[in-house]
Amino acid sequence: MPAPLPVCFTPDRLYFVPAVFTAASLLAQDDADGLEILFVCEEADAAPGFERLDPRLRARITLLPVDWAAHVADLPTRGHFTSAVNRRLALHRVLPERCERFVSMDADMQVIRPGLASLASLDLRGLPLAAAYDMIFLKDFEDGPLTAEFRAYRGRLGLAPDTPYFNNGLTLVDRHAWTKARIPEQAAERLRGEPGRYPFLEQSALNSVIHGAFAPLSPRFNFMGDFLLLDLEDEIRPVVRHFVNRPKPWEPGYPGAAGHAQAYRDWLERSPWPELAGSARPSPATLDPTEKARFALFRERLRAFLGTVDFADGWKFAD
Repeated sequence: MPAPLPVCFTPDRLYFVPAVFTAASLLAQDDADGLEILFVCEEADAAPGFERLDPRLRARITLLPVDWAAHVADLPTRGHFTSAVNRRLALHRVLPERCERFVSMDADMQVIRPGLASLASLDLRGLPLAAAYDMIFLKDFEDGPLTAEFRAYRGRLGLAPDTPYFNNGLTLVDRHAWTKARIPEQAAERLRGEPGRYPFLEQSALNSVIHGAFAPLSPRFNFMGDFLLLDLEDEIRPVVRHFVNRPKPWEPGYPGAAGHAQAYRDWLERSPWPELAGSARPSPATLDPTEKARFALFRERLRAFLGTVDFADGWKFAD
């Protein structure tokens, strides 16, 4: 029987409880036996009450205490991006040697279908990384208020308009290739040397280093941002929802579907942190007619583009 695929979370105290929710949603899936859940964090990051977690869930989460200050303390932070986001640049240095291939996963995600275990055998096509396209790239098909801004931002990273840009929220890493190419070291060097050039910190720096040379995962593995507004969920059937924007579903005023916030609220009420459940109060947004028309066109353009991509996981739109 093959070894389980490590799925790594690197939360600080602020995101520890949401990361436990994400892990719980992952472990509720039928393929969870093929996954190993690792929380790679400081001992002080563990939320009080973690020891009272349902024993069946607690038994599936391994805490790997790391002195992250020794690895990322000199890297920049910005706004709500704390030093925790930079921890992923040092995961290859702190994981057990047996972790030859691993998934790095954000804490603001919800796993809603089996599928993550299939990444254990994904053909990376000789590349060090598999990841999904970010909306920062896909917004090119919208011609909306952020399109020009995102295109200019990618240009400042040295990327051509048609060079893919990935989201770092869920990545599959080949540790040997990742380390041999010094990808995280190069990204860290760029962050230290010119932090103002990389507004999304490690994601910006990694994209500038990798320069589009990653195996593309379908949006099933990172159903993020505007995907949640485009009425594509039934067609794409995502494995992972990614709540990239703020407020998050566990925060007051979440503008997305009420059911997303309800999932957090229901879980928190049964968790060691029921006092947090009351914050999961959504305020679903509505689109005006102009926005609806723009999003309808964006949906069709995006759908057409995705139909042309040879995704590494083999997903295609159904005929």
